[in-house]
Parts: sequence; C-alpha cells; structure tokens
Amino acid sequence: MRTASRTLAVLAFLFASGARPDAPAKPPSTEDFQVAHLQDIQWTPSKLKEFPPGALAAVIAVDPQTGGPVGYGKLPGGSTIPAHWHSFTEYTVVLSGKAAFTVEGKTVELSPGDYVVIPAKAHHRLTCEGSAPCVVFTRRAGPTDYHFDS
Repeated sequence: MRTASRTLAVLAFLFASGARPDAPAKPPSTEDFQVAHLQDIQWTPSKLKEFPPGALAAVIAVDPQTGGPVGYGKLPGGSTIPAHWHSFTEYTVVLSGKAAFTVEGKTVELSPGDYVVIPAKAHHRLTCEGSAPCVVFTRRAGPTDYHFDS
C-alpha cells in the first residue's frame, strides 16, 4: 500500500509540475541514503502554462509517509511564478539568485541561504529578481498541487 501511495504521489507531482514523460518516474525515498550534487541534477522543463518559459524542476526524493517531494527549482532571471496556493506547507531555501516571495500580500526578499515557510493554502508568488537565474531547494509536507489565482 505504501508503495502504491508513493507511486501515485510521484506521478501526481510529475503531472502537476509538467514533467516530461521520459523523466525518472520514481525518485528515491527521503528515508534512503543519497547524495545530490547540484551540478549533476537532471532538470525537467515545466509544461504548466502558468510557469515562465525556462522554468525547470528536479525531484530528488519523495517522503514515503506523506508523498511530499524534495527537490530543486530553477527560474530564469526576471521571471515570475504567478500567485497560487498548495494544499500542504512548503519549505524553501534559496540557493542562488535573489528571490522575492509574496505570501498573503507581504513581500520578502531572499538571498542565497535564506529560508521561507509557506503555510498550506497561503496564496503566494515567486519572482526571480535581476538577470541571474534563481535556484531554490524545496520540501513539501504532502503531494504537490498548484491552485493558481484567477
């Protein structure tokens, strides 16, 4: 049963993120030993129409208990993921670039090493400021879903 739930969570994430069908279908468990080197990450372009061109994602693990993925996201400089919300809490660290997160109307600017917690159902958006790309590392408390504001 846990394997079926995990597989469904991975497929839901890949579908929600617009991942290519040839992307790895089963990332390891967050409970398994692994090392991820950012320079070796295999990025997958997002197919979500709301995402800016050039937005990339890389799932590196999925929590077997919650179905929550762990992974990287990359946005081109000057681009924005428009306002949306998720059913589960999101925990994000900025690894490179300068990012502005607007959460429930309050904007905070984050630099490499800064951390933000976005509660479940909180409306938020991400803007990668400047010309350099932004890379973030995110863990979710449950399966990924996107509910874009109208």
